Amino acid sequence: MSVYKKSVVFIVFNRPDKTKETLNALRQVYLIEQFNLIVIRQEGSDEVKQIIDAISWIDTTHHVITYHSQSSVKYRINNNVRTGLEIAFANIDCEYTVVVEDDILLGYDFFNFCDVMHARYANDKKFRAINAFSKEPKQRDMLWSYGKFRYGIGKGWSVSRSAWNTLSKYWKPGVDQHFDYLIEEWTLQGFVVMPYCSRSLDIGWGEGSSHGPKDEFDEHWVAMRKSWVGSNPFPIEDYQCVEHLPFTWRSDCVSYENNFSQLLKLYRLKIKIILKKLLRR
Repeated sequence: MSVYKKSVVFIVFNRPDKTKETLNALRQVYLIEQFNLIVIRQEGSDEVKQIIDAISWIDTTHHVITYHSQSSVKYRINNNVRTGLEIAFANIDCEYTVVVEDDILLGYDFFNFCDVMHARYANDKKFRAINAFSKEPKQRDMLWSYGKFRYGIGKGWSVSRSAWNTLSKYWKPGVDQHFDYLIEEWTLQGFVVMPYCSRSLDIGWGEGSSHGPKDEFDEHWVAMRKSWVGSNPFPIEDYQCVEHLPFTWRSDCVSYENNFSQLLKLYRLKIKIILKKLLRR
């Protein structure tokens, strides 16, 4: 049994350069010494295997997954992440885990942000998870601001043991579907916490990207770079919740209000987005 009460689930596959960059950023994050690293490696790259096998600066648990050639990308992603969470919470003392894919850099204070948020909302039944990302331009007077939103999880995120106990009932294993779709009902009924200035940087552009634009100069990637707080050390202050925090991530990422009418409007917006995607095909 692990002596660590917090874990990082690190998902890797076949991008050695991005794997190295993500590990280098992870090594700089404040409080990293309090975590156990759980590597979920999808077999397919000897170079990535060498990088993972060489990790010596953090206690690491390795888990290798091999798939049938006909299994879909979304099936593999769903299974990789769920397997990592199952392993993390197999440690009965683990309070929470952070999920990082091989193309997500974490900001210097993200683990501290997680500590504070998990403690602050531990008794709130509507609290779902913590996201690290944002596209708002970094500003000194907004550096410690965060908001509560009805939205999903991704791009560097964290869930507690109590949340996983419920989440796992929605997140069925062995399903050929993206996990965010499977757990959407659960996430939208509560709120996720998200910082105004991004505590993660998505470097997933390029031909190996599963989602998002391939061009690194696309507005999406440029905005994230302008928002990211970076991996280098800086003085840490207290985080302040801002109601109706300005947030332009996506139109369906809305400030949290605890009422049924808002939830109904959000589901209608989701349906419109799905219909638009279907019409484009």
